Amino acid sequence: MSIPCLKHVGSRFLYINYSKEKAEYQCELCLEMEQEKNEIQNNSKLIHIRRALNSPEYLLVKLNLSPFLDQFFKELNTLDETKMNTFMKDIENKILNLQNALQAIQKQLAQNVNWFQEQRSKIRDELKKVIKFEQFIQFTTKLEQLGDSINPQAIEQNEKQLHEYLQDLTKNNSKDLNNNVEDIIIRIIEPSNPNQKQLQIQIFDLQLDQFKSSQIELQYQIDKINLGTRIGSCVLQRTYSMQIDNQISSRLNKKIKSFQKVYQGSKDGLNGQTFWNKINGKSNLLMIFKSKSGNIFGGFSLCQWQLNEGTYVQDNTISSFLFSQTHNQIYPLKEANKQYAIYCNQTYGAVFGGGHDIYIRQDFNGGYSNLGHSYQWDQYQNVKSTHLFGQQTPNIVECEIFQVIFA
Repeated sequence: MSIPCLKHVGSRFLYINYSKEKAEYQCELCLEMEQEKNEIQNNSKLIHIRRALNSPEYLLVKLNLSPFLDQFFKELNTLDETKMNTFMKDIENKILNLQNALQAIQKQLAQNVNWFQEQRSKIRDELKKVIKFEQFIQFTTKLEQLGDSINPQAIEQNEKQLHEYLQDLTKNNSKDLNNNVEDIIIRIIEPSNPNQKQLQIQIFDLQLDQFKSSQIELQYQIDKINLGTRIGSCVLQRTYSMQIDNQISSRLNKKIKSFQKVYQGSKDGLNGQTFWNKINGKSNLLMIFKSKSGNIFGGFSLCQWQLNEGTYVQDNTISSFLFSQTHNQIYPLKEANKQYAIYCNQTYGAVFGGGHDIYIRQDFNGGYSNLGHSYQWDQYQNVKSTHLFGQQTPNIVECEIFQVIFA
């Protein structure tokens, strides 16, 4: 776009200054003048025309989107064609390095096979000398040459000579024989450098690790724009799934590899026994609930859920949090209450917080929510709340539990 600015001769429009009151084309001098006058209001959206023409995602970011969509399109806008091509080129180079490393290993293995065959041949030649193998061959050859004229006396004479031959080899309890054979092996098979033998394999392992790292990074970038499909929940909205995905990843500063479903109440049974059978001993669990009133909420904690008679589990990372899709809110664990992240009791169902912020009984119907006790909620009044459930008791109609697998 090359449109002259009527206010400043020789200048071209570069920006659109958009606010609730108006939208105005501006050149660089227009922008400088408004900045000097401090006339650009906080609610205005300065849009770079060329960038907007090249990227509708960039334009969308400048509009009044929800926080999630705003973040989504910002991420999408950072993953331009050049960056993705760089990722692919990097992976292609690492694949080539892997192929070269494998070829080097194949070459080394072929050399090792040849070396083994050569050493075996040398050992055989030396052993023939030590045990006077030609004499041994002669014993059977002489008997074969007799043919039909063979007789007991000839066999007996041959056996006598064979015995003397073997006795000579094994004299002194085969001490001389053992020494001679050991000398041959030591002389022919030279000590090798174990570090050199492993060199090619170590190079391959290094190349493989680098390839895996690039693959994980590329998948991570792709998953950023995956709209929450990684979780695979039947309850959460796709956009909210992405928000939960980002919450877990950012709070632990880890990249997520996958979400593995370990429990679904509608299929496995909404009861405490099945619940504990599915989660006992597992960590990094994301729990999602839907109540009878339609409210959708849940929680995540890296703490381990263990079947016992009643124990609070502490989260030193302060990464545990509760959430409500219904209210589009996140409730992080309070640092002062980190020792109450979750509560494990075989006679209970899912319990978060020391209040309890979420308490669901084994039947998935009874329980209560004292949200704000251990998890941050601005409207906390230290009383039982209907905020999460939509009613006084949980009355859960669906529960999904996913184990988060980190890269």
